[in-house]
Amino acid sequence: MSEDNLTPAALEAAGALGGSPDPGYTWPIEPEVRANLEAWRDMKFGVIIHWGIYSAIGQGGSWSLHRDDLGWFTDPPADWNGTDAAYQDWYYDQARTFVGEEFDASEWARLCADAGMRYCVFTTKHHDGFCMYDSHYTNLKSTSESSGLRRDVLREVCDAFREEGLTMGAYFSLADWSRAEYWDRALPIRDRFHNYDIAARPRAWERFKDFTRDQLEEVVEGYGPFNMVWLDAGWVREPHEPIGMEKIAATLRAHDPGLMIVHREVHGPFENYRTPEQEIPDDILHYPWESCMTLQREWCAMSRDEASKPVEEIVANLVRIVARGGNYLLGIGLDATGHMPDSVRDSLERIGTWMTACGEGVYGTRVPEDPPQVESLDGAISWYLTEKPQEAGTALYAFGIPAEGRELDATSLRVDRPVGAVTLLGSDGRSLALDESSGRIEVPASPTQGAVGLRIELA
Repeated sequence: MSEDNLTPAALEAAGALGGSPDPGYTWPIEPEVRANLEAWRDMKFGVIIHWGIYSAIGQGGSWSLHRDDLGWFTDPPADWNGTDAAYQDWYYDQARTFVGEEFDASEWARLCADAGMRYCVFTTKHHDGFCMYDSHYTNLKSTSESSGLRRDVLREVCDAFREEGLTMGAYFSLADWSRAEYWDRALPIRDRFHNYDIAARPRAWERFKDFTRDQLEEVVEGYGPFNMVWLDAGWVREPHEPIGMEKIAATLRAHDPGLMIVHREVHGPFENYRTPEQEIPDDILHYPWESCMTLQREWCAMSRDEASKPVEEIVANLVRIVARGGNYLLGIGLDATGHMPDSVRDSLERIGTWMTACGEGVYGTRVPEDPPQVESLDGAISWYLTEKPQEAGTALYAFGIPAEGRELDATSLRVDRPVGAVTLLGSDGRSLALDESSGRIEVPASPTQGAVGLRIELA
């Protein structure tokens, strides 16, 4: 697969109304939530896993049910020929063929832990409404006798990832295209939004709000503890589709007072951190945020031999994100059988090698408050800084990413403050040559792939 084919869809999936008004980030007022948020910021690196009916038909998500043509991301399978209504019937019927015979949550959890990931967000329910857990409010679920899976996938994932030491988050779509209280199929359906007049049918919308809150509560109560609920479908919001976030938050936090709520792209008190999708902000952001980006082309594997993006790109993304104050949520996914593509396995293993060598400059770090100037003396490397409070002061870390088309060869840099010592990460504590008078540091060829890491002790 060519690099061009790994370019994700240009679809504003979360905030499809064009983004809500931005009054600025709102810090949580609840002390338990604030403490959980700071612990999450220390984790830095997580994984989001998509799996659902869409995987069984070679799709990257349930967007093929969308009733407007937004490009290939919303296209049904190439061999489909029929009406939108017939396609929706056919789509849900594929739950019977969705068996997932190769799925092993323990294997995925081990590889993600070995890759250095500290938390996992799993898709409990995508926009199609199919639950990957044993919901008491619908039969459209992985445990149903009409499902080919016939297993509680969320339970398996939570148990396996927690056993490996990762904390869990629950992805949940606030839209549900399977519900008559959202999409009334007796009426025309034209896009992703509800298709009736809420003011004329308030009881129908109240039933949908109650259903949504009930499902979220059963996830948090029955499968927790979670460090966050990651609420997708950010178009479900005031005033167009008022879902009652105040009541949802109160209900969920009655079970877990520290639970973070991430109402994606809906700025305000229920967006405990922000989630730019498939992009990295250009500048340092001084509030909690997380870039969610795919390892493959899409959020899950659409073929058994799915290609992955170069590990050098993933490592460079991690460095840029952490140095700008964010977390990196890497999206991986299974194919129809639950098989892990070889490219994903290889990427996770190589990412883990880099994290083992350089993770001390990633975990628990923040943007330096008063950073020195770090200058590349040959123009071959761009340098990014993090810092971590220590008992004896503050540790400063510098990560170098080669310019496009360049290798991680030997290089040199200058720091504009007195430096006491420099250690090359991944080299068993090797100290580097330092010219104290000029601040020049000689860096050998990197022992790590994608980015070179240095620990710098300022004099």
